[in-house]
Amino acid sequence: MSEATNAVMEAIGLSQSYEVARGLFSKTATVKAVAGISFALQPRSTLAIVGESGSGKSTLARMLTLIERPGLGELRFDDINVADADARTLRRYRGEVQMVFQNPYGSLNPRQTVGAAIEEPLLVNTPLSAAERRERAQDMMRRVGLRPEHHGRYPHMFSGGQRQRIAIARALVMRPKILVLDEPVSALDVSVRAQVLNLLVELQETLGVAYIFISHDLGVVRHMADEVLVMYLGHAVEHGPRDAMFDAPKHPYTRALLSATPQVDPEARRERIVLQGELPSPFNPPKGCPFNPRCPLVMDRCRVEMPPLERKGAGRVACWAAE
Repeated sequence: MSEATNAVMEAIGLSQSYEVARGLFSKTATVKAVAGISFALQPRSTLAIVGESGSGKSTLARMLTLIERPGLGELRFDDINVADADARTLRRYRGEVQMVFQNPYGSLNPRQTVGAAIEEPLLVNTPLSAAERRERAQDMMRRVGLRPEHHGRYPHMFSGGQRQRIAIARALVMRPKILVLDEPVSALDVSVRAQVLNLLVELQETLGVAYIFISHDLGVVRHMADEVLVMYLGHAVEHGPRDAMFDAPKHPYTRALLSATPQVDPEARRERIVLQGELPSPFNPPKGCPFNPRCPLVMDRCRVEMPPLERKGAGRVACWAAE
């Protein structure tokens, strides 16, 4: 039986493009925000998606939660392609796949009490009574480390870490199978991040939920992930098990990202790779491999031919020069 057969979610060639106006007298341009991303998410596991700003991570997150439908490709859940599902299937899917956003200050309604915010998904999507909704909301508040008296308070009365706990409780109150976390700790103080990350690990163990964890912080990813998918300019350039990715990265972009990650062990030394130039414009992406203008291993073939994502060792790599 294949990994995809056991998967709680499977993405097959997901792509998204946008038509963007470039001025009064200019033609519209097509921006390929995500280009052919595929993966299989296993139950109770965490897939981390990493890359620089502009790599397409958040666009992919919006497609996975169907905030916006994919332009191309399939998104399979319970053996159904939900990318073109009807309204009834879409409603059920959105109850099974929830999202936690980056900014806990902007994701909560300041005029809504904490209890009302957590209960709202139940009010909209379930026939539960008011008493049942309150009971489930308070149970989830307890699980994320909030007290019963917090139920009637407002978001401005809480710290950033507490607000993110509220957002996590709201996402989990529907008891979803998958939680998409878009940079869930990047807006928090460093002292609070470890607490929230440890909470997410504990909740995964007790509730059995699978995570798609989007981040640019590879230190956080190493703590959370079972698999890592590296994106660059909308493309997947490397995908594999966490340990293989961190111990023996094969794509030069992955190596550069890891070389910039601070080391906890002062005795550990890692070659520092400094990428030359900026991320290419999505309006005019380079031909061939999208990384070729910044790659230290670039060859003539890289400038004309897109490398496929092929299995090399424990993972898959899109690079002509990778060993």
